[in-house]
Amino acid sequence: MKKKEKPKKRIPDNNTNLMDLGLEPPKVYRDSQKKIVSSDTRQRKKKQLSRNEKRQKDTKRRKKRNKLRKFFIWLSVAIVIAAVGVVLSLTAFFGIENITVSGNSRYTEEEILNQCIINTGENLFLADTKAASEMLELNLPYIYTAEIKRKLPSTIELVITEAEPSYYIQNKDKTFILLDDNFKVLETEAEKGSGIAVKKAKVTAASAGRQIEFENQDTGECLKKLSQAVRDNYIDEITAIYSNNISDNYVVYDNRIEFKLGTCDDLEHKIYQGLASCKQLNESNPNAKGVMTINGGKQIYFTEK
Repeated sequence: MKKKEKPKKRIPDNNTNLMDLGLEPPKVYRDSQKKIVSSDTRQRKKKQLSRNEKRQKDTKRRKKRNKLRKFFIWLSVAIVIAAVGVVLSLTAFFGIENITVSGNSRYTEEEILNQCIINTGENLFLADTKAASEMLELNLPYIYTAEIKRKLPSTIELVITEAEPSYYIQNKDKTFILLDDNFKVLETEAEKGSGIAVKKAKVTAASAGRQIEFENQDTGECLKKLSQAVRDNYIDEITAIYSNNISDNYVVYDNRIEFKLGTCDDLEHKIYQGLASCKQLNESNPNAKGVMTINGGKQIYFTEK
């Protein structure tokens, strides 16, 4: 018997129709088409993302605008409230009802109030306390300082510190100009001098309540420096000061010994050197009179008169 031969598989050749084999023809994709497809996809995704981002940005902008709008609204309300408060405080509230005076002995309360430019009925916070203080010190020369305090709700307090004569200058008619320790004129024609004498001083202007003016400004500055050195160290033994020029300045000890100090440099040290020397000199000759030359060095010379 002949063996049955197995049917041979049909191998497609170039002429075989793919439809006969039950296959669809292959789709052909070129590289350029792939790029176009992928590029289009990316662009669509980008557009979608950009739309989302835009929405988010718009939302953020709206929120920010709303916050700023609310902030400015509240700020405007606060400004209006503050303005209303200021207007009310400057008009309806805090009117001055009482003005009190303390620390005075030379001037009466009535004299001080008559010279005070602050009056009842004015606003407590609008009152010009600096100008009022300056006017009191000018018009009432023995007022050394006038401190003005506001006390809520409606009171002004005048705290007076009075001056004492610290220096005097003798006039040609034998009356005296009295000065405080800052060389402010207290009186121009006093019957008696009080304090430390200022000698050899040529005065050009002396008006009560104002600073004295000297003919030579340099001399005036030296006198002020001498007075400050004496005042700041509470030296009671000094009875007079004078200045011939910026290089020739003097203080007088106990109306009998002149300290020749030269320039105004290191005045305190020179004066203390003179006081120490006078203490030793008094032990041997308590009534000695003369001139003590003090240059700031270790050597001090005394010339007896």
